[in-house]
Amino acid sequence: MTAPPTPAGPLRVPLHRGWVVASMILFWPLAIAAVLAANRAAAALGAGDTPTAEREARAARGHARLGVLIGGVWTGLALTFDIALVVLGVQHGPAVLEWLGRPTPPAQSAETSTAAPAYRSAAAPERDPIAVDPLRLQVGDCFMVPSGDGFVGDVDVIPCSRPHDGLVVSVTEHAYDEFPGTAALDDGVWYDCESRYRAYTGRPLGEVAPLWVLHPDAEDWRTGERSSVCYIEALYPEEGEFSEHPQVLLPRPTS
Repeated sequence: MTAPPTPAGPLRVPLHRGWVVASMILFWPLAIAAVLAANRAAAALGAGDTPTAEREARAARGHARLGVLIGGVWTGLALTFDIALVVLGVQHGPAVLEWLGRPTPPAQSAETSTAAPAYRSAAAPERDPIAVDPLRLQVGDCFMVPSGDGFVGDVDVIPCSRPHDGLVVSVTEHAYDEFPGTAALDDGVWYDCESRYRAYTGRPLGEVAPLWVLHPDAEDWRTGERSSVCYIEALYPEEGEFSEHPQVLLPRPTS
C-alpha cells in the first residue's frame, strides 16, 4: 500500500525586490516599471499562473537592473562634474570674477612682499629704499612723509634705522562691494587705528595727535584697492622706533 501523495507547497518565483529598491534610489523612472512588473508577477503567482509570474519577474529584474546601471553612471558623472567645478573654481575663480567685472585685489609684487619686511629692522641701514604705492604700505613700514600736496605716486620704504617721520601702525581691509565714501571708511578704520596707536606709544590719543589715515578713493576702489593705511607722522625725522623718542609724537604746530 503506497503512501498518499504529499500536498505541493506554494509556488516560488523570485520577485527581485532588492533590485527594485536599488533602482528606486538611483533611477526612479525605470523603478516604476519594475514595481508594476513585480506586482503583476505577484498577482500571477497568487493565481497559480507560474509562466506569467516568471515572465513578469524577469521583466521586473530587467527594468530594475537597467535603472541601477543608468542611475550609477549618472551619479558617477555628476560627482565627477562637481569635483571638476570645485577644482576649476579654486584655480580660475579670480580670473572669472575679473572677467565678470568684479576686480580682485592685485597681488603684491615679489619684490615688495619679500623685501619690505626686512626694512622694518635696524639691521640693514645700507639697503636701498623700496618704492611702494601708499595704499600698499604694511604695518611697521618706515618712510618719509611727502610734503606739499601730499601722497602723489609711490613712497620710499626705508630701514627704520634711518631718519624717517612716517611709521605705519595699522592697515584695515574693507569689505564693502561698492565704494562707500570717505566718511564710511573713516568710521570703519578709526577704532583700529586708535587702538594700535595706544598699544605702540603707551599713551592715549589726545584731541590733537600725529595720527593720519590714507583712504582709497573711488578710482582706487575700481582697481581693487580696498585698504586704509593708518600712520604716525613724527614732529621731525628720527632714527629707530618713535616709541623710544616720545618728543617726536607731539602734534605739528599749526601756522
